[in-house]
Amino acid sequence: MDKSALISKLSLKNGFMLAAVSVVLSLTLHFIDPVLVYTSFLAQVGIFVLFIALLVVVGINIRKEIGGFWTFGEAFKAFLIISLILALTATLYNVILMKFIDPDLPAKAAAAIEDAQRAMMEKFGMAKEQVDEAMAKAGNMQEKLEPTFKNIFTSFGVSLALYGVLSLILSAILKKKEPVRLDSFPKEA
Repeated sequence: MDKSALISKLSLKNGFMLAAVSVVLSLTLHFIDPVLVYTSFLAQVGIFVLFIALLVVVGINIRKEIGGFWTFGEAFKAFLIISLILALTATLYNVILMKFIDPDLPAKAAAAIEDAQRAMMEKFGMAKEQVDEAMAKAGNMQEKLEPTFKNIFTSFGVSLALYGVLSLILSAILKKKEPVRLDSFPKEA
């Protein structure tokens, strides 16, 4: 099997594995507190850091399995395949969660987000009128969370863009050139 096909195969395998971890983690957090990931900055950062660590581990493992060396392009291809799987899985999971598992979640999450934003603004000393004005400018949070076609498409696009940037960064960090050896130089005739 050539290197490119092996990278694709390993990326697909690891992408689906990370997607399964993502769904299990999300469901676990949902059953602990349905609005936790919408209101807790610490939970959001924790999940982000965990997935960066998992992507690094997966990237290093793929690199080892293909011989220990890969170019930026090969690394980017691997991370892009994994990113596409993660973005698709996250989008499908959110639709299933908000349409079938917990159809009341957009309303509950919107109320929790608005309460958290209101409390934060009041903590910073904003007057009630300023808080109300800022909340009005923010718009209806529940409409933004409802799984409509526009919101699903936007969510997928944003996820893919963020994962794409993360793929570029991780590819630049994890690329590894094969060292040049004396016996690899062309010989004179």
